[in-house]
Amino acid sequence: MIHHHPTETTLAAYATGTLPEALALVAATHIARCAACRQAVATLEATGGAVLDEVTPVALSGEALDRLLVRMDEPPRAVPPVLNPELPAPLSRVSLGRWWPVGPGVRYRPWRASGVAWGGLLLAQPGRSLPRHGHAGLELTCVLSGRFADGSGEFAPGDLSEPVTDHDQPPLVIGTQPCLCIIASEGMRLRGLLGFAQRMIGR
Repeated sequence: MIHHHPTETTLAAYATGTLPEALALVAATHIARCAACRQAVATLEATGGAVLDEVTPVALSGEALDRLLVRMDEPPRAVPPVLNPELPAPLSRVSLGRWWPVGPGVRYRPWRASGVAWGGLLLAQPGRSLPRHGHAGLELTCVLSGRFADGSGEFAPGDLSEPVTDHDQPPLVIGTQPCLCIIASEGMRLRGLLGFAQRMIGR
């Protein structure tokens, strides 16, 4: 059972294609496992289509047809190869970097994404927690395996965390299994010594 979902605002941004790439990948990972959110996205897309039907048509430029015909003659783009067959479909073709230690029992593996948000895989061992941190924008985390808990509840595979406040009570891995998550953020402000180091290097 999935108990934690994106907000309606985030689902709407995903449906309209305005969610930054890194955040959209996290949302897509959750949506692929959540029938309720898939239905919500389908409804939002249908609503958007109905709105477009009511928009007053605008005349195309005189060169629009020529440009379209040129693009139709272009060879189709190659489908990226599957790079991560062990990960859910939305992440299987993402180019991931190497694993980096980011604390005792915690590792991070970034991916290349366009836009203002960054993202990657986060793997934490049982009993370990992330550093206390604040948010400078949207942050999404989807659990792939294992479980964690924070001040808003417990999160199991498929659950999506979208905190609306800072993590004064940092996420803690619970149970006996490591917790693997996909995470993306528009800005994370670390606290304590890590926060001091973050400010020193200008991140």
